[in-house]
Amino acid sequence: MSSKPLISFTEVAEESPYFLDVDSRPDWSAAFENDNPLKLEIGFGNGKFLIEMAVREPETNFVGMDFYHKGIRKVITRINKLQLKNIRIAYGDAKERIPHIFNDAELKMIYINFPDPWPKKRHYKRRLIKPPFVDLVANKLMDGGEVHVATDSEPYALEILEFLEAQPDLKNKIGPGVFLGNRNDFPRSKYENNFINAGDKIYYLDFVKESGASEIH
Repeated sequence: MSSKPLISFTEVAEESPYFLDVDSRPDWSAAFENDNPLKLEIGFGNGKFLIEMAVREPETNFVGMDFYHKGIRKVITRINKLQLKNIRIAYGDAKERIPHIFNDAELKMIYINFPDPWPKKRHYKRRLIKPPFVDLVANKLMDGGEVHVATDSEPYALEILEFLEAQPDLKNKIGPGVFLGNRNDFPRSKYENNFINAGDKIYYLDFVKESGASEIH
């Protein structure tokens, strides 16, 4: 007896109420049928972190953003199976979509777990987290909103730390120039578990948007 195949990406795009391929801001209150706080994960991979957060916080609305068809199909299938009403999947490149689908000061939290470090020097320009993107993140966070980043790449971690601390509206929750040693308040992503099991060091960065943060830097 053959198992039912995964739905195709086209079927997801056409049929799933959880999937959004949009160039302008949706009415998030209508999409979720409530006005609960809105949190975003950029690059959700296999969806482990995103889904566990949605289960853990049923009174929070989560948006996962990615552009890998296979991962999106799998996550949509899991959302359907678990009947999670507080997740929406937004398709596309974060740098291009975020400016248009979220208002300024609309997001309570942004999670970026293990962005591709593009370790070869000629590929540095492909890295997601650069000053213009950090400014974008700061603009979309509400006052008191937070951005949480995790990476296993020390060079990329140091670069991200520099860029985040240079943003005048963001403040390092741990202290200037400091990484969080471990993180126990969030579920672990698939990559995070793999890196920890391999004995690799993880660099965690937790920043909060604060009015007047630029006066503290």
